[in-house]
Amino acid sequence: MIRTLSARLFFLTALWAILATSAVAWFLSTNFRTSVEINLSERLTANLYNIMGSVSRDESGKLTGGPDLRDSRFLRPGSGYYWTVNNLSGDDSLSSVSLAGGSVDVPSGAPFDSGFQREFLAMDAGGQELIGIEARAFLGESDELYSFVITASRAEADKQVSQFVRQLLLVLSLFALGFILVTFFLVRLGLNPIKRATARLADIREGRAEQISGEFPLEIQPLIDETNALIVSNQSVIERARTQVGNLAHSLKTPLAVLRNEASSAKPSVRQVIEQQVQLMQGQVQTYLDRARISARSGTVTSRTEVAQSLERLARVMHKLNPKLDFSVETDSSNPVFAGEQQDFEEMLGNLLENAAKFARSRVAISAGTTDGKLVLSVGDDGDGMTEVQISEAVKRGARLDESKPGSGLGLSIVRDIANEYKGALTLGRSDLGGLKAELTLPAAGPSR
Repeated sequence: MIRTLSARLFFLTALWAILATSAVAWFLSTNFRTSVEINLSERLTANLYNIMGSVSRDESGKLTGGPDLRDSRFLRPGSGYYWTVNNLSGDDSLSSVSLAGGSVDVPSGAPFDSGFQREFLAMDAGGQELIGIEARAFLGESDELYSFVITASRAEADKQVSQFVRQLLLVLSLFALGFILVTFFLVRLGLNPIKRATARLADIREGRAEQISGEFPLEIQPLIDETNALIVSNQSVIERARTQVGNLAHSLKTPLAVLRNEASSAKPSVRQVIEQQVQLMQGQVQTYLDRARISARSGTVTSRTEVAQSLERLARVMHKLNPKLDFSVETDSSNPVFAGEQQDFEEMLGNLLENAAKFARSRVAISAGTTDGKLVLSVGDDGDGMTEVQISEAVKRGARLDESKPGSGLGLSIVRDIANEYKGALTLGRSDLGGLKAELTLPAAGPSR
């Protein structure tokens, strides 16, 4: 099945060109053959009348006369151009030199017209197909009926038709080929606005543009306008979602703070329960607010973050906070770009670097590149690393495997949640430096144009 619109148009046009030229070739060749046969028949009829006017009977009743048909083929034996006059009541006859004493066998079944003439097809002694005309008439005052026959070679008529058909096919084939080539370029030119619109949409998806810009044909412009309106509407929905998330966060902070303050004057047993529940509520609210915020931002199609710049900046910050550690950054030549918000990217990377800095002895290695259209970000340290059981526990929200290290235990869980919202993944394993390696797989944006 042909899936592209340009291929369909090109195929249908090519098919139409082939069928149309074939039909034209058949029509013209058929009409040319008819014209050749009619012309030949008229010439033979004219020559037949010449023969009838040039032949007579002498005093003894014998046929005499020598018609001058001004055609050398009637003088060349075996040419197929013959004439003969026969007395149907006797053996008297005259014939052309080309017949060389032979005869023309006229089929008996061919009917005569109102002028006592008939056309027929016959074969000569050499097996050559002939087109002939026979007329019957009386000579002078005699009551004896005579048959006047003239023939021509059908092969010459076929040769004329074949030459015409070959020339016709050559001309029509060149015309069809030219028509197909012109159609190919016209289809490409006609569909170019759609190709440009597709490229503009790709720019929006990759974050290089916010709307489809440029002039388009009147047939496509309404679609472009509706698409731009949809993008604006999408951005408005996202902005409203962000505002509502922020409003919800602020509206919940005060009631929770009041509950925490009131708990301080309650009985110790009651205070402990209230503080635990308030802390649990704050954690749950923050979790779902983070997810809503990330989901709203990841829903936009215009975000892109230059990976190398963010890596270098965060590495410098972490080195200042941890001067005893060496933070190395390596990016491949593809200049990877994250298809998402810079804030989300730096939050994920910051949590991974903080976690690595806690357990590293002297070095943290950061690398980024693209593989199969995905951004792959790796953070490894030279610490003690984790076992498989510890790795499965590390990504749980609030899980802390080392209580001696500061923190809330939310870092890897937050990284995982943000990555999931971007249809990415977080995996933990053994680093080449000997410690833990955290690897993020995220959507990559195309290069800027």
